[in-house]
Amino acid sequence: MIPTSTLQALPKGHIVRLANSKITRVSLQHLFSIGRHVAKTGNPLLTAQFLHQELPIRLTQALKIVNSSEIPSFMSNLPTFQRISKRFLEDIALLSRTPKPVCRTQEVAFTELLKQLQQRQRANNLSIGQGLQGLLVNPDKNISFHDKGLKTFLDKYYTMALGMRTLLGEHISLHERERSLVEKVLPLNVAKKAAFDARRVCTQQYGFEAPEVEIISKNTSVSPLYIEEYLHHSLFEILKNSLRATVETHRHSNHLPPVKIVIATGGEDVTIKVSDIGGGIPMSKINNLWSYVYFTPSNNSSALCSKPNHCMDIPLAGIGHGLSVARLISRYFGGDLNVVSMEGYGTDAYLHIFRQQSFLENLPEFEETEFLFECEESIRTNVGDSI
Repeated sequence: MIPTSTLQALPKGHIVRLANSKITRVSLQHLFSIGRHVAKTGNPLLTAQFLHQELPIRLTQALKIVNSSEIPSFMSNLPTFQRISKRFLEDIALLSRTPKPVCRTQEVAFTELLKQLQQRQRANNLSIGQGLQGLLVNPDKNISFHDKGLKTFLDKYYTMALGMRTLLGEHISLHERERSLVEKVLPLNVAKKAAFDARRVCTQQYGFEAPEVEIISKNTSVSPLYIEEYLHHSLFEILKNSLRATVETHRHSNHLPPVKIVIATGGEDVTIKVSDIGGGIPMSKINNLWSYVYFTPSNNSSALCSKPNHCMDIPLAGIGHGLSVARLISRYFGGDLNVVSMEGYGTDAYLHIFRQQSFLENLPEFEETEFLFECEESIRTNVGDSI
């Protein structure tokens, strides 16, 4: 429920208009082309003007997500969760009061505002993780953490957050470095970096040398348009889990088998397979990989990923949460992440990068949603294909 007090600078009619406005989805090719234009002109005014129009719409769609009737009440009633709605409304009001930048001086001031919004978005993401963490510390027997509504909400929310993060990060990068986040990426090089980082984390965790990571790539020059940071994050999460499983399964043996990466180039996509001999996962537990709340195998106590990740600024850590967000990242521009496991042997993860550069962002869609205001009647917005 949205407190009416937060609407003092933002009439309900304005919110409804934004809620019925259509999101302008972007593609990797679009971001890349705009980035090249800014690099030539040295002026990111065009992207600032786009964000001035687009961000209030996306923030309103995020507001609809956090006020959806589909969210389990044990989540929506959390004080930390309710504060997110207020922050969204405040951000929408702030953007609505800010004039559209029409010169470089105004673009500089507007970018400073966007940096503040970027920090507030991080706070929102962490608030959700902290709210769930509080529920796990003081569990209620009537709470089901495997509620489908909870996973659906988190999928939608984090995907919308990813979309806003991408646009904010792109403009700020263009403003500060005159460089787009989207570039021609060499998967082989990213895989090497991710393997180095994951092995370092594994070594620090267990106190001895992590398993080797072997990489096979016949086409070393393939370079699809992508965001390197996102690919690195996804591979890092996959490799971290594979290395952990390998160590846990073979830690008392004289030899730790290597984790293997195979990079294959097809007409539609680039596929990166990560294979381990880490004992596999029971078929009945596979779906737990995509759960945002899981149970640790060591003590059967509930746990939640609550540390901010260096890349996504979303509560991530350990098995489950990291892979869930990695799959959202891969699907964001048309790819996917699949896992096939053989209990008693090992696991293969397949990360697909869709090579169609014109593919538009894969953002949540709604048929209808509802805004509830204190002491006011419900405002129902029928949006159809508007998002």
